[in-house]
Formats: sequence, structure tokens, C-alpha cells
Amino acid sequence: MSLPRYFISCDWGTSNFRLRVVETKSLQLLAEHTTDQGVKAVYGKYQDQSEASQFQFFSQYLKAQLQQLPEEHRQHLVVASGMASSNIGLRELPYADLPFNQNGEQLIWKHITESDLDLMLISGVKSTDGVMRGEEIQAVGLEEFLSSCPKGTLLLPGTHSKHITFDQQKFQGFKTFMTGELFDILSRQSILARSATYTPWSKAREPAFQEGLYLGLNRQLTASLFTIRAKHLLYNENREDNYYKLSGMLIGDELAYLKEYVEPVILAASDPVFSLYQLALKSIIVPEQLLLLEGKVLEKALLVGQKKILALHDN
Repeated sequence: MSLPRYFISCDWGTSNFRLRVVETKSLQLLAEHTTDQGVKAVYGKYQDQSEASQFQFFSQYLKAQLQQLPEEHRQHLVVASGMASSNIGLRELPYADLPFNQNGEQLIWKHITESDLDLMLISGVKSTDGVMRGEEIQAVGLEEFLSSCPKGTLLLPGTHSKHITFDQQKFQGFKTFMTGELFDILSRQSILARSATYTPWSKAREPAFQEGLYLGLNRQLTASLFTIRAKHLLYNENREDNYYKLSGMLIGDELAYLKEYVEPVILAASDPVFSLYQLALKSIIVPEQLLLLEGKVLEKALLVGQKKILALHDN
């Protein structure tokens, strides 16, 4: 299969679904379509029926979404990464093992031509005590930014934040932190929900975030969580401030182990997460040890990573 002029990037996560039509050479975006139907939602609907197999059910959804793209771009090869290759996705593929090269050549992928689909499905990576699907493609796509650092840790914050260590152009290991999921549960479903209210991030919330960050960085997370409710009840502390105080606690707890870290740390994230992690890292990491990559870089990294897998398949 020769490298196509265009491809359709499919990022199918646990909670969201996104298609992007990409000009392969330049990685220019020509069209985009998103839904909130991640694999978790689609799998739930699959379980509620008995007519179609799992692959058929997911394929039907994918083909229906392809119809939302411009007509002239609906038939391109689809390159899918993320949870599409999981056991609750379109078709399960085995995980690749650590370590793997920064160019992605050890990753596992499968070219599928079934059910009127032309699809390249990319699998994830496993360690002895962790798994990831999707972040490994972003990491591969960031290779050019990591080349100046022979050794370090790449931070990819999210629902399940990944800290990926690399050395001599190989990704060697990773840690997973459930920071995003815990924040969602605590701020929306726990007893703290009545004391913390979402508001867009602004500098006005920085003191509250820094207060929470201090507690988290000093390993006082579980001992401090209930104070958010108590101080709101006793002193009517601001709910919007509490939202970011809680965020600071959790992010600080995630990053606390890096206080003594001596290798470069690379952060790649989109706002508002980027701004929060940047503040936290700058409080514990010296500037010359820290590389900050904002949202546009991370967005493109997925496309770069998928293109690399396409090129490897072509060879």
C-alpha cells in the first residue's frame, strides 16, 4: 500500500469520537467531525442489541459518521488509534510491549478491509502493571521535540494522565495517574460537589489553586479533601475557588514525586489543563529542565504519529 494523498484520522477515545480529513504530506486539516459517542457509549448500545457482531456494530457507527464528512473525502483510508482497538472497541488487538522506539516501529497495527471499510487500526502498549491506548501515538508524534533530551519524562495529562519515561530514543516505561477521573468524581458526585462549582480558569483563581497545590505536593491530599466542605460550611469559602483548590490538590499529588527529579520534564497538553500543570511544574522544576508544549503541538502530534505508522506500513 503506497502512502495515500489523504487519510482520515480517527481518534476514538473512551468518551469522545473525532474524525479529521488530513492531507498526508502537509498534515493540513480539510474537515472535522466530532461526537460524544466514545467506545464506552457505543459498546453499551452494542450490548443492548443482538443482531450485529461487535465489529459490525462499531463499523456501522463509523461508516455513519464518515457520511458527515465532505463527499469527496469519505472513501479515504481511516487511521484509527485510541480505544478502538480495545476489548470494548471495534476490534481488539494485542498490546505492544515496552520498550518501543520513538519512531513507533514496535507498535502493532492491522490493515482491515471489511464491511466496506478501508481501515488501519493501531493498538496500544502495556507494561507489567499498566496499559495505554492513544497516548503512545501522541508520544511517537512528539519525537522531534524529545530529540534534544537524551533522557527524561513526557507528561500527557488527561482523565488517566500518563508519565512516559524515555532514554536513548526509546520509551522505557510509564506511570498512570487517575487525576482527571478522580477530579470528576470528587467535584461532581462526592460530598464535595456542593462545595465546588465550575467556573472558567482565570488568574483570579490562582491563589486557591496554589493553596491546593501546596497540600498535594506535600502529600496531604487525603487529609485535606474534607476541609473543602468544612470550610465552605463554616466560613462560606467561595465554591469557584474550591473547584480550583481541589484541582491543585490532585495535580500536586500527581506531581509530588517529581520534586527530586533531575532529568528533563516535557509537558504536552491543551488549555485549561496546560495552564494548571504549567503552574504546578514551575513551582518544583527549574526552567532549564522544563519543556512546555501547548495544545496545538499536542493536536498535531496525533496526526504525526498516525502518519508515521502509515509510512512504516508502506515500507
